[in-house]
Amino acid sequence: MKIKKNRKEIQETTFSKFTEEELADAFVFPSDKVLTAKEKKEDSDFWTARRKQFENRTPIQKMYSRLLQLKFQLEDYVNSDQYKEALNFGYFLNEYVSRQDKKDKQFAEEVDVTPAVLSQYINNHRKPKDEFVIRLELHSNGMIPAISWFKVIQKDKEHEIMTNQELREEESKHVKNRLEFAY
Repeated sequence: MKIKKNRKEIQETTFSKFTEEELADAFVFPSDKVLTAKEKKEDSDFWTARRKQFENRTPIQKMYSRLLQLKFQLEDYVNSDQYKEALNFGYFLNEYVSRQDKKDKQFAEEVDVTPAVLSQYINNHRKPKDEFVIRLELHSNGMIPAISWFKVIQKDKEHEIMTNQELREEESKHVKNRLEFAY
């Protein structure tokens, strides 16, 4: 009984400072308004113009959109707590190259690495050097910062360290007098 009374007092004091109109404006209600013929035509015209504008983008604008999508995908991934094996540095690098509609050989020339080295980066057979990651930032004109690329590499490394049992067993042979704590 006391809990209900306290809850009611809180509601009354919290909401008493607002008018009924302000409270109503604070909530989103589904619209049950029926559009007039004129409003329907305006809405249809808007979406037709928007679709036409989208379809008439230049190749540069299309590439820019694809690269922005990649940037946001990369940032979302590095800021998440989940690790996905498929979303590694090589995946994002391959996407970066292909979303520009470039061949690997052409892109390799643009960032001054051999096509073989680029292929090793894309296929995760080699970890990229810091210089290469900086080149990626410079190549994108800062759109995808080097730190974002480094975070993907770091996420790959963290997963490798956490899951590589063979390495842990091998290194365990080199550790003596382990600290013993009850935790």
